[in-house]
Amino acid sequence: MLEYKVFWCKTNKYFTEKWMDHPFLEWKKGVFIASCVVTDRAKAKWVKFAKKKLAMLPEEDFLFLSGCWNLKNGMIDPQFFETYHELAPYKERIVLLPEDPEDYGKDRSTLIKEKIRNFQILSSKAQIFTRKYMVIQMGCDNFCTFCLTVQARGRHKSRPKEEIIEEINEFIRNGGKEVVLTGTNLGAWGALSSNDFKDSKFVELIHSILKETNIERIRISSLGVEFLSDTCIALFSETRINAYVHLSIQSGSDPILKRMNRHYDAHFLREVLKKLKKIERPDWVELNIWADLIVGFPGETDEDFEATKELVSDYGITQLHAFPFSAHDSHYSIPAWKFEDQIPEHIKMERLRSLLALGKTELEKFCTSHHGKTVRVLIEKTDGVSTFQWWSENYLFCNELNCQIPHETILKRWTVIEWIYHYNSSVTFENPEQEGEK
Repeated sequence: MLEYKVFWCKTNKYFTEKWMDHPFLEWKKGVFIASCVVTDRAKAKWVKFAKKKLAMLPEEDFLFLSGCWNLKNGMIDPQFFETYHELAPYKERIVLLPEDPEDYGKDRSTLIKEKIRNFQILSSKAQIFTRKYMVIQMGCDNFCTFCLTVQARGRHKSRPKEEIIEEINEFIRNGGKEVVLTGTNLGAWGALSSNDFKDSKFVELIHSILKETNIERIRISSLGVEFLSDTCIALFSETRINAYVHLSIQSGSDPILKRMNRHYDAHFLREVLKKLKKIERPDWVELNIWADLIVGFPGETDEDFEATKELVSDYGITQLHAFPFSAHDSHYSIPAWKFEDQIPEHIKMERLRSLLALGKTELEKFCTSHHGKTVRVLIEKTDGVSTFQWWSENYLFCNELNCQIPHETILKRWTVIEWIYHYNSSVTFENPEQEGEK
């Protein structure tokens, strides 16, 4: 049986499901890894895991490697083993796979000619996650100075709307309740370039999904702040859309945002957050705000860092995907690794600890404010009797320790139920986006 390991992102989860359903892997033995490019730490984790597995695999088994780190401009990097010299000794045991199984077997020239990839609709038998992680857009044109994604996944492209609608309806026909829309630069869907944020058709796509499908819950994944127009913000008042927004913020400081080559300033960012905090939904569910943040970017002063912390506290951002700046200087390069005023590692880590502690405080405030309230949850893991894990519509982590369950209840995966939430400080928040969910 083929084991699988997914590192970090929702895009990896989507393509892992497709690979698990692909004929090429049907009778293969070994382990499949969806690798990650987001930070040096993430890279080190999957490489360490790969080497450990390679040392343990029987002679007839292989390691099948997909995900970001295989890629250069959306295709398998022909110099992969020169770049990853630590994996070169295992070259005969590693099978490099494209990210999308539909690209398997195609030569490089064919892939270069394909401007927009047509995605095969995922069959229900491959559904390995309760919620449906669904890629609707790939690539990016923004060239932020800290990011390797554009080098790995290539330029921005959108999936056709009809294809997205049909895949969601197929999921519903097989009992699905929640889809998670994801992509490299999600808000750019429908635009010719991810730099043309005013040309985005993302809002129109969401309205089409609401109209043409009966999906109960739609979760919108990480959005670039520049795509948060008033019409986009208004989406989160829709009751079928989860009361949760995840923003790719990165910093609260104007000088740092400029050096990062972001397309917004701190004033615009704060205006967006103010509008989000004012949202009132017909179901009275409070919007939960999450954020991607980078600490220790080159040139970041104490004042710059404080500006980021103030955003978290001023707007009650409850969960932080916070990372120390990664130079990526040992493999592919990014512009910012050559910037002057690089921040020492010990300062990065001090700032990271401080920021995460603040985020924990804001999360506790949010959880405490929901004590005794009814939450609507989707069961994801359960023994069918007394233990379970699930998420509310505004992303409160729930289990048997903080939700009141009637004794006669039969707990079933994929079921949406209403229960009373009781804040319990002993319940550890488990982030489903952390690498390695299986």
